[in-house]
Amino acid sequence: MDWSYYELLTSVYDTYLEYKDEKFSDYEALARTTYDFEVSMNDGEAEKATIHVALARIALTHSKLSVRAKELSCEVLTNLNINSIRQQLSTEEVEDLLERRDYVLRQFDDTTISLNHDPRARWYYHEMTKEVKVYFDNIISIIPLEEVSDKVLKRFERDCKNTLSENITIKVTLAELLINKGIHDHGELNIKYELEKFNIDDVGQQLTESEKEDLSQRINNLIKIY
Repeated sequence: MDWSYYELLTSVYDTYLEYKDEKFSDYEALARTTYDFEVSMNDGEAEKATIHVALARIALTHSKLSVRAKELSCEVLTNLNINSIRQQLSTEEVEDLLERRDYVLRQFDDTTISLNHDPRARWYYHEMTKEVKVYFDNIISIIPLEEVSDKVLKRFERDCKNTLSENITIKVTLAELLINKGIHDHGELNIKYELEKFNIDDVGQQLTESEKEDLSQRINNLIKIY
C-alpha cells in the first residue's frame, strides 16, 4: 500500500468533510469522495476494502442510505479476499478492518434504515429543509428584506430543477420562513401557484411515507394562510 491503513481511512473521511465544507449535500459529497478514490480502490485488496468500509461508514451517518451504494458496498465487503488483505496489513489492522466491515454489514441489515431509491436526488428531505433554514438565517440580517426570497431561490436554483421533492421542499421551507419573519414581498416565489398544482403522489419514492405526511401537513398549513 502507498498509504498506511489508518492514513487511508483518514484521507477518505477528510476528503468527504472538505466537500461538505464546500456546501455539497451529504449525497454529493459522498459521491465525489467515491470518485476521488476510484483509482486507489484498484491498487489492491486492502485498499479496496479500506476505502469501501470508510465510504459505507460515512453513508450510515446520512438521513437516508442510497440503495445503489448499499448494494455495491454489500457486494464488495462480503466478497473480500481476506488472505490477500492479511499479506498487506498487520494483524491489528486486519482485525480493525474486519470489525468495521462487520459493523457496516450489520447496520445494512437494519430494516429501520431509510433508503433512497431515487439516484437523482442530491438532497434528502430533512437535510434540504435544514440547509434552506441555515442559508436563510445567514442572509436575513445582511441584505434588504425584499431581496431575501430571490437570493434563496438563486442559491438553490440547481436543486429546484433537480427533483420534484427537492423543489417543493425548498419552496415550502422558504415560504414558512418568510411568513415567520413577516416578510410579505416574496419576489419570484409564487407559492400559492406551486401549492395548488402540487400532488404529493407525484414524488413517488423520492420521499418516505412519513416524509410525505410531514410535507403534506406543512403544505396544508400554508394553504390556510395563503
